[in-house]
Parts: sequence; C-alpha cells; structure tokens
Amino acid sequence: MVSDKSFFLNNIERIKEICTKAGSIQIEFQNKSLQIQSKTDNTPLTEVDIMSHEMIVQGLKELDASIPIVSEEGFEEDVIFNNFWIVDPLDGTRNYINKGENYCVNIAFICDNYPIFGAIFIPSRNEFFYGINGLGAYYIHSDESHRLKVKNSVTRKVLTSSAMNQKKLDIISELIPNVEIEKISSAVKFAYIAKGMGSFYPRFGPTYEWDTAAGQCILEESGGKVVSSNLSRLSYNKNKQYLNKEFFAFSGDSSFWERVITRLLQTS
Repeated sequence: MVSDKSFFLNNIERIKEICTKAGSIQIEFQNKSLQIQSKTDNTPLTEVDIMSHEMIVQGLKELDASIPIVSEEGFEEDVIFNNFWIVDPLDGTRNYINKGENYCVNIAFICDNYPIFGAIFIPSRNEFFYGINGLGAYYIHSDESHRLKVKNSVTRKVLTSSAMNQKKLDIISELIPNVEIEKISSAVKFAYIAKGMGSFYPRFGPTYEWDTAAGQCILEESGGKVVSSNLSRLSYNKNKQYLNKEFFAFSGDSSFWERVITRLLQTS
C-alpha cells in the first residue's frame, strides 16, 4: 500500500530525482524569454510550469500508475480522492518570472485528509527537504543529509508573503520586540522554519492545498505545527477546488503562537 511508510522510504531517491529534473528545467529557462499567461485566479502561468508539471506527473506515474495526481496545472474537477499525490510543479511563479530565487517544487501525498509525505526542492540553492509521517524530516544539500528538528525557543524571525496586511505586521512587531520580518515567496517558508531560519508564517489570503501540503508534512515532522484559524491541524480534501483559508505555521512555544494568532485574527 502507498500509505505504508516503506513506499516513501524506498522511493525517496526517485522522488528527489523527479524534483531535481523539474528544477533543472526551471533553472535552464529562467533567464530566457517566457510566454506568460494569466489563469482564472489571475496568477501567472508559463510554459515552464507546464513542462515541470508534465515531467513530475510522468515520474510519479512511473512509481505507481494507479495513484491519482492532483496538480496545480491539471486535475479532475468534481472528483474527490481519499489517497493521492498533490503537486505544485513551480510554486512561486511570480518570483520565478522576476528572476528571484524563492521558488520551489512541491510534492506531497495525502492520506485520509492529511499529508503523510512531503518534499520541497529549491532549485536555485539545490536544497531538498522531505518528511515522512512518523519518521522525521530531513534536509539534503551536496549529498549530505541532515535531520531537521525545530528549536523550542521562539526566534525573532517571522516569514510572510508580500501581501501581508500592515496592521497585522504592526501587531506582530508589538507582540515580539525586535522582531525581524522577511517576505519570502512560496513554500520555501515552511522549509526554512523547519530548518530553524524562522519561527512563524501567518497566512491570511487564500491558498491552495498544493501550496501547503508538502511544507506541512516537513514542518510537522521536524516538530512544528500548521493550524487553521480555529487552531486545529490544517486538513485537506476540504472542497473540490482544493482551497485553503487562513493558516499559521510555527515552531517553538505553541501557547505563545496561539496567543499571537488569536490577536491577529481579531484585527481586520
């Protein structure tokens, strides 16, 4: 069964290869002239998104052709699966188009509404992160593997999207003296909290489940949390559009961050 942890352990090198092949395409084309379209939600789409999607889908089908795949760039509408891959072939397309470095490949596996496997590959830095439910989270760079374990202490670094409301940023600054706020694109934020490069990622704008699933598994397996606005664990298969509402990712003192989240939710 795919939900068996051994499936992911036995195939982690192949999944890493799938990610790095997609990342190689992204590196190759980033400085070329891109054909940019606008999707129905006004987010950009390039031919690199499509090429990455096709490569990842082909690779995952070679692992097991029977497993459904939900990708940002293609999925069966009005169909709900219990167990499935969920993929963002190029997370952070705007950052990619603008020649930034904070874009990534996201691959996760959902089982009964929660991610039990997650992988994030950051092509610009050749960094690969993965987590397997119950077996921990790991970071691979230059062929060296490191176990990820978040610190219990609260750091003063908060990672946000560029669209973060200024009132909420002011509240964060009020609650955390000398806080450092860094705006970073994509699911890189989850990976960096798991790596100890931040403590808190609040998200109020809508996202899709393929934006969060891989990062959630990695962060949870490193000892962090990802919660919805009612402070319960963020779940999946919530609707046919795979939409998320607000969520909050953090490491360290849960009670501290829950107080911060409650205060933020009280501010419009």
